[in-house]
Amino acid sequence: MKKFCWLLLLAVPFSSAKILAQDSLPAFNIALILPFQAQSGVDMLEMFETSRDITFKNKIRLHPDAEVSLNYYLGTLQALRHDSTTKVKLFVYDCGNNDSITTVVLKKPELKKMDAIIGAVSTSNARQVADFCKQYKIPNIQPFSPSKSLTTDNPYHLKLAPAIDAHVDAMFNSIVDSFAGGNIILYTPAIEKSLSVAQRFDSLFKDYNKTAVNKFTVSLLNTKDMLVNGKKTTASELLRSGKPNIWIITSFDESFVNGNLRVLHSQRSDYRIVVYGMPTWLGGDILRLDYINDYNTRITDPFYADTANATATAFAADYIAEHEQMPDKYAYLGFDVTRFLLQNLVSNGRGFLNSLATQRYKGAGYIFDIAKNKLPAAPPAEAGLNYLENRHVNVFRVSEYRLLK
Repeated sequence: MKKFCWLLLLAVPFSSAKILAQDSLPAFNIALILPFQAQSGVDMLEMFETSRDITFKNKIRLHPDAEVSLNYYLGTLQALRHDSTTKVKLFVYDCGNNDSITTVVLKKPELKKMDAIIGAVSTSNARQVADFCKQYKIPNIQPFSPSKSLTTDNPYHLKLAPAIDAHVDAMFNSIVDSFAGGNIILYTPAIEKSLSVAQRFDSLFKDYNKTAVNKFTVSLLNTKDMLVNGKKTTASELLRSGKPNIWIITSFDESFVNGNLRVLHSQRSDYRIVVYGMPTWLGGDILRLDYINDYNTRITDPFYADTANATATAFAADYIAEHEQMPDKYAYLGFDVTRFLLQNLVSNGRGFLNSLATQRYKGAGYIFDIAKNKLPAAPPAEAGLNYLENRHVNVFRVSEYRLLK
């Protein structure tokens, strides 16, 4: 099935199938701009099929961008098959994760007539698509890049990949709910991306303590100077007995994380230490799983396929029957984004973005809680719309080497 999809994409350069239902209805034009890497994907599949060397075959891998794009596309097709009442023309473009190719794609005259454009994956290509959609007033759905710098002052942009602020806020709420009055150690390297996350945590806890009866003790420790209240200190010296120590490590560097988790690992017998980590840790290649497990680490992610969710189980069963493999999170994402988009296009047409704020959608693997991201202004109440964004993420606890919601 996957080879057929590659060949379908390759057969018509930059655009593919039209999926139609009920000819009496007006058609919605939807574009997918994704880095399929179609030609190299077909070459890899041909090599796999023709090689007799098992060792060589086991080393053949599709480009990661290709895997993401193809699985998302297959989820999209399943959503379209699931909806038999809506007429859709789906245009599929391979941007190759390349700025020059994306520029060529965006010159296609039919793109200006789209009711919605989804993509791209990389931050650079996604920024190009967002600018195009802003210029031509086309709803742009961004399910992949969580970057806050993709676009500004753009009411046509919907960011479904939650930004880091949403992850921070979810972790903060988790700590307030589970460890009231705990000892907070914010541990950050002197890198702007990490430091800004630590500072947001620090601000949230300080605001909370202004009115809370059971206050947190909070220390922000920057590895650049290792100073807290003007005194040199270490994370070990900040641990407190008789209360939970919530160690929030705001680093995205796996080596940094491993090294620091090792330092306090032996002190778990004397102190209760719970680690909160960054969302990228879930995809880490070198993180020590025993460290992550032993600290009962909390990590956030927007994806969660609930086996008690009838939509999720039905999607997985249909996907397995069609493709003979389990869907990954990008297949779920394609399915949920497409159903969410069609629901809103049917209800409100191309102007559906105007009615999205405060809307909540629960899909097979994702929940979309849509809110307005406001432009900076004084007073804030007068701030204009920057873009729309999904604020929902799940907080998971690592226990016995399993992720528990």
